[in-house]
Amino acid sequence: MKQTQSRPVFRNIALATLLVSLSSCQSIQQAAVRSVADMLSSPSGSSAFTSDDDPLLVAESLPLALKLHEILLGQDPENHQLMAATGRNFAMYAGAFVLMPTDMLEDEAWEEAEEGRMRAKRLLRRGRNYLLDALDYRHPGFLQALESGAYDEAALFLEAEDANDVYWAGLSWLGMASTDPFDIELATSLDQAALLLYRALELDESISGIHEMMIQLQVSLPASIVAQMRERSPEIAGFMDEYYAQNGVSDHPQERAVHHYEKAVELSNDSSPSPHITMATAISVKKQDLEGFRSYLDRALSIDPEEHVDDRLLIIIYQDRARWLLEHVEDFFLVTE
Repeated sequence: MKQTQSRPVFRNIALATLLVSLSSCQSIQQAAVRSVADMLSSPSGSSAFTSDDDPLLVAESLPLALKLHEILLGQDPENHQLMAATGRNFAMYAGAFVLMPTDMLEDEAWEEAEEGRMRAKRLLRRGRNYLLDALDYRHPGFLQALESGAYDEAALFLEAEDANDVYWAGLSWLGMASTDPFDIELATSLDQAALLLYRALELDESISGIHEMMIQLQVSLPASIVAQMRERSPEIAGFMDEYYAQNGVSDHPQERAVHHYEKAVELSNDSSPSPHITMATAISVKKQDLEGFRSYLDRALSIDPEEHVDDRLLIIIYQDRARWLLEHVEDFFLVTE
């Protein structure tokens, strides 16, 4: 009789043990996913790529890493840190390993170049959307305000700790436009990209990358786009006027570009070739200043990647671009031997 009564008890204990084990396994899996996700979204996770000295190795391995980001994000969809890191990495991959090599193709490879630009556009869009979603997750209502034209409301959602992701979202947005100047729908949304970049500058002007993007924004973005952004966002317009006034900079785009160039160089301790290359291509080419063009590129090439190990990969990539530009001077200037 005792043995008969004990069987249900043992069955209940076994069932409870199994349920606890399954629950524990799920918790362990979730913890493992979060642990890997946190590692990938941390500065140390990204430095495994940015400190490398072999661009080809990174170019071949990054697509797998990007898909790993997306797989983990599917398992942990509320991880806004991983969401933002995924967006930043898509933007970096698109710019460094798709768009830049495309821009260096010879004229005869125009079909390949067109395919490369469209691929870069898709990757940049994916990166931008991850970043915007991450910001909206942190600040519910941000994206709706931005898309509805309530620019001041959207800007006020964003806080100092968002500055880097806001900058990357604006960078991705402008990068998309550079791949396809005939996309009218995209072109008409660039005032939102400008808003994000100026808001990032307002939140944290110590990020050198923001100033690098501002060089390009000053000389490439149509004045009508900036005027539209200022009209829709009096708060940001006020910040812009105050910022440039405090720094003694006029409203002339090239003067503002020079200001941001100097700030980018200062903040990076002149460890990045990027601002020098941007000035060469955006300012010197426009002015047909060949001497200035070569001077900026020589300065970009003077940076020693081994002295800035954390950014070694990007230094090597940008210096390859600088060498290509010097070898193709005739594509940008009317020169004679």
